[in-house]
Amino acid sequence: MAKKCIIALAVSALIFTSAQAGAPAPGGSIKRDGDWPWSYKAIDLCTMPVYMDVGHYVQLKECHKREIKLVQVDCSTIGKDSGDFPCYSDCEDIEVRANFPAIFGASLSKIGPILQDTSVYWKDDHNQISGSTGDWEKLTICLDAWNAEIWRAAEPAENALVGELTINVKPPDGP
Repeated sequence: MAKKCIIALAVSALIFTSAQAGAPAPGGSIKRDGDWPWSYKAIDLCTMPVYMDVGHYVQLKECHKREIKLVQVDCSTIGKDSGDFPCYSDCEDIEVRANFPAIFGASLSKIGPILQDTSVYWKDDHNQISGSTGDWEKLTICLDAWNAEIWRAAEPAENALVGELTINVKPPDGP
């Protein structure tokens, strides 16, 4: 009989505790966020800078389409006299962009025996870009040739390969 009393008291205690679960404790409160079900919202805790090691960047637009095609000119047009005959000249516009002030240069590698005296130069001595905007900037590279030994060509050809022009670039010296 004592067992039955103890069980009855335990069951009563559970029912009493269950009934009180929804009610606030003395001095306490129940918190409710909107309608059920609810979920947690993220809050910003910290903002930090992101850095990147950005190197020098330079690009020559459509380099594979650029070419110098020397055509015969009057020697006086390139500052030479008749004793320097035959004379040839051509210029090519290029577009370049960089993320730094860039100075461009060029060198000619002669192929075969035809080219003798040559001059590679930038039109209007303009071979530098500001590089401050990232926009394409136009430069013009020129090649003059004189005292060309055209008789050394194996045969007449409209597009005889006589050299390769290499364009190079560097930042300005100093700060």
